[in-house]
Amino acid sequence: MSPATLGVAVGGPYATLPDLGRQAEKRGFDAVWVSETDHESLVQATVLVQATSRVDVGTNITVAFPRSPTVSAMAAWDLCELSGDRFVLGLGSQVRRIVTDRFAAPFDRPAARMAEYVQAMHTVWNMERGERAPFRGEIYRVVRPGLTGLGSAGHRALPRVYVAAVGPLMTTAAATYADGLLGHPFTSPRYLAHDVLPRVEQVLADTGRAREDFTLAQGVILAVSHDRDEAVREAKVQVGFYGTTPNYSGVFAANGEAHLTEDLARVFADTGGDPDALAAAVPDDVLQRYAIAGTPEEVRDRLSAFEPLVDHLILGGPWYRVPPSRVAENLAAILETFGR
Repeated sequence: MSPATLGVAVGGPYATLPDLGRQAEKRGFDAVWVSETDHESLVQATVLVQATSRVDVGTNITVAFPRSPTVSAMAAWDLCELSGDRFVLGLGSQVRRIVTDRFAAPFDRPAARMAEYVQAMHTVWNMERGERAPFRGEIYRVVRPGLTGLGSAGHRALPRVYVAAVGPLMTTAAATYADGLLGHPFTSPRYLAHDVLPRVEQVLADTGRAREDFTLAQGVILAVSHDRDEAVREAKVQVGFYGTTPNYSGVFAANGEAHLTEDLARVFADTGGDPDALAAAVPDDVLQRYAIAGTPEEVRDRLSAFEPLVDHLILGGPWYRVPPSRVAENLAAILETFGR
């Protein structure tokens, strides 16, 4: 496997976003990634592809189900044209309560829905390239080209689409139909080696796909500060927050710590998600397995535990109950510490 390429998660006000993209590009990062929390992901990506000239620009993630697959496919097609094929559409299912209560969209059979979603997008792209390729699934149906008919862009490459996956069903969907998998930043080298990679490689083998044609892009929780205690506390709070989620319990289980999911959920419920309580509930040795935190000198070499296991690393900082000023400081420290 080739050495892992390096990406960085960026965000914040639109006034500062172009400069962050240019800084990442100048410092030798291979990609910049945006999320969909306070700002719409595809608008952020549009800003970044216009501010940069070399790095890939990806979404980690674009929430899929509130959008039709045709709308997502058209946006990815256009962003690839705008960027010279530097855009990567990263799709995620999110969780039921967010999709239904915030986005007013359906959330049944998420893995099957995502599998059809990606296939439907490929139908849209193939029609843009002049191919008659209707898709009729149980959930999605795309049988007509655009208003002007089949396209003539047979020379165009297909956009890349990655799927965020944690459990076995979504991992199977990603490895069967997508170009890559976006690994959740709450992870550990042991979980990757013993759970994620074997599952991906088995699905690829079963479907006749080559490993080198599939990208495992993995997020990492990374807190950097000259004040070591500050970085450690922020990382502990983030691990504590993610660790309360039953869907992520396999990460703890891979390290023989399945009880931590229930322990942290109890702390969260009893204290209303108090960050000091969450930090106190994550021992130092536990933190070392699921995050990287410390001074620039301490964190610089710790990516080596992840690099042999993945194709691309996405460096991002803690955000749960972290002031915006510290989020910005941490991002600046990541750019400075890991820039090539």
